Amino acid sequence: MAKLIDPDGSEQEVFARNPKRGFTLDELYALIECTTVQAISLADGRTMWMDEEGKLGTVLFVNEKATELLLDAGGMPDDFVVGKVLISAPGEVK
Repeated sequence: MAKLIDPDGSEQEVFARNPKRGFTLDELYALIECTTVQAISLADGRTMWMDEEGKLGTVLFVNEKATELLLDAGGMPDDFVVGKVLISAPGEVK
């Protein structure tokens, strides 16, 4: 089951329209509210999907929970994540 994490720290479980097929790119775009996604492999085997161009905006809403996951996965110490992210288990995104 996938989890959507908002910058305000709230989390909600989300499901693909067709669970057998998994999330499509269009579903990722809608959930994360972006047009280009970036995948980050997390330390526990899950994948974090985020807005590839999120830091290019004028208003940055840092996602502290997602930033912690990024750092745990070996991200640069001064890096950070902005906006919504989707955390998926292996095979949930096709």
